[in-house]
Amino acid sequence: MNALHTTLVELGTHRQTGARELLLRAGDVAQRLYLIEQGCARLFLIDSQGRETSTQFFFEGEVVSSMESLLTGRPSALHLVTMEACHLRVVEGAAIKARALVDPALQADLQALLQQRLIHYANLYTSAIADTPTQRYQALLATHQQRLERIPLHILAAYLGVSAVHLSRIRRKLKAL
Repeated sequence: MNALHTTLVELGTHRQTGARELLLRAGDVAQRLYLIEQGCARLFLIDSQGRETSTQFFFEGEVVSSMESLLTGRPSALHLVTMEACHLRVVEGAAIKARALVDPALQADLQALLQQRLIHYANLYTSAIADTPTQRYQALLATHQQRLERIPLHILAAYLGVSAVHLSRIRRKLKAL
């Protein structure tokens, strides 16, 4: 995604945030893309009982927005919040869309980003149905161990669909093996 990153660097402005800063509120239309230069963020939703569940985590070098909202102009179902203090490159969605109209490489990178998101959500859905919480946690450990250390336990537990106590038991059990 070289064209996308190049465009974000060219068109973007620097923004520093603190931890737990809201970048997008569910119900609002996403207007910006963020390139995380340092720090991490997460997309999450709040269910009818007020419980937060993360749908995806983003770290250095990754691009984040509520892509569905940004592209359709419809309100986002998700909140976007920083988990750590972040250094971001921020680009207005309208500027990216305008550039993409005349830049085939950028169009291809945006398409690839959307495909990655779609695949991530399909895998998340399939895993939630087919795998146990222990299996889901082990899969994350195998692919993202260093990143997991940066995610608070209660947020990771909700992502896996278990309580923080249950996740602690899973971790303790796996360490004993």
